[in-house]
Amino acid sequence: MTTTAILHARFTHPSFETYRELFTVLGDITPAVQALPPDSALLDITGALRYWQRTPAQLADLIQTRIMARYGLTTAIGGGPTRMHATMTADTTPPGTVRILDPDPATTLAFLHQQPLRALPGIGPALERTLRPYGLTTVGDLAALPPTTLQRITGPSTARLLFDRASGNDPRRITPTGPPPSITARHRFDHDVLDPAEARRTLLNLAIQLGTRLRHSQRCASRIELTVTFADRTSLIRSHTLAEATNHSPRLQEALYRLFSTLGLQRARIRALTARAAGLTNASASTVQLTLDRKTEHARRLEPVIDRANHRFGSNTLQPASLAARPHSRRHLDQ
Repeated sequence: MTTTAILHARFTHPSFETYRELFTVLGDITPAVQALPPDSALLDITGALRYWQRTPAQLADLIQTRIMARYGLTTAIGGGPTRMHATMTADTTPPGTVRILDPDPATTLAFLHQQPLRALPGIGPALERTLRPYGLTTVGDLAALPPTTLQRITGPSTARLLFDRASGNDPRRITPTGPPPSITARHRFDHDVLDPAEARRTLLNLAIQLGTRLRHSQRCASRIELTVTFADRTSLIRSHTLAEATNHSPRLQEALYRLFSTLGLQRARIRALTARAAGLTNASASTVQLTLDRKTEHARRLEPVIDRANHRFGSNTLQPASLAARPHSRRHLDQ
């Protein structure tokens, strides 16, 4: 009987675009790859071991080498017989290293029982606070607790789940999923820009483009990334997770302004600005926090009207006054 081998790979600060491209490398190793955005992936290498004629550690080293050579990214890889073991091992593995658990059941169980309570999948901050007063600080403490006692603390269904996982049982399988979708808007200047005001006008324009496309596709974004490309072709990348998923252009604008401000650019010569919206979800499934601010609520109601007008009469029919006299430059939209 073949022992299941799962790898959990964590990549050090990949951009959205690089994260998407990583799946080309991972797909060459095994077709069973599950995306865990924004910086991780699960791989079932059970069938790939025989094809590559390598051990799990050797295959993990091959993945690390290819990703470093192609993208310059450091990768921490943990491996084990289940998703849970692989993830918990990756969490304790420094960047640039590989740690594969010995498949011997006694060894994997010993590793599991040494881990802090919070490391066990299914235990969040609230449940951890509930369990700690009973002297439960490690997974081993949880496994040693009488089942009836844990049922009284957490309820029957949660107790069964926790006991299974504390005993090393995790039936979850890898669900092959590709990289998450994203929407990109890019603005390349005809000349190097030194004026921060011009850069901010461009960011406003990019936010409007992203918001329009998100609303048109009936999606919301939960993460925003900004890439600033300089005259010498070097780039700086910053990303931000939004408090709530949105397709509201002013919210995207605020996020881009904040990211741009964190760069602290003074007299930098900017060649291009790229904004990317990721973590896309269906707009119908997203919640919108009421602001009780009349200006914000009016702007949200006005956006569909502006979208319809620009769709019918041209993309710049209705736009903020600050963009009306913008200098000519090249724009690109990608998805």
